[in-house]
Amino acid sequence: MRARPESDWKDYNVTARDLVADSEVYITFSCLGCRVIKEANVWKIGARLADDAIQRLRFRCSKCGVYAKDVAIQRRQSRSSDPILRIRLNPAHWDDGHETAHRQALARAEKAWAAKGER
Repeated sequence: MRARPESDWKDYNVTARDLVADSEVYITFSCLGCRVIKEANVWKIGARLADDAIQRLRFRCSKCGVYAKDVAIQRRQSRSSDPILRIRLNPAHWDDGHETAHRQALARAEKAWAAKGER
C-alpha cells in the first residue's frame, strides 16, 4: 500500500505509512499525567502497524502510563509547526485492563502533582 497525499488525509484514514513518507510530519499528544506534550515515534509505529489507522491505536506515555485521548499531526517549520490534523483516538483493542491501567496511572499522577503542591 502506498502513502496517500496529504489532501486525502482524514481523521479516520491516516496511517503511519502516510506520515513516514514526509520527514517534516510528526505526531504529538498531550500527556494528562506528566502535563507535557510528547512526540510519538512514527517510524516505530510504522515498523509494525504501517497500514492501521492512527485513530485506532493506543498511545501511552512511557513515563507515567497514561493513555492519550487525541493526537495532533503537525508539520515542522523552521521555528514553529503548522497543525495539519487533530485525531480523537478510538482504539480498536480497549478492554477493562486498559481502562483500569489508565485510571491507576491518572490517580498516581494526581497524587504526585498534589504532593508537589500543584493542581
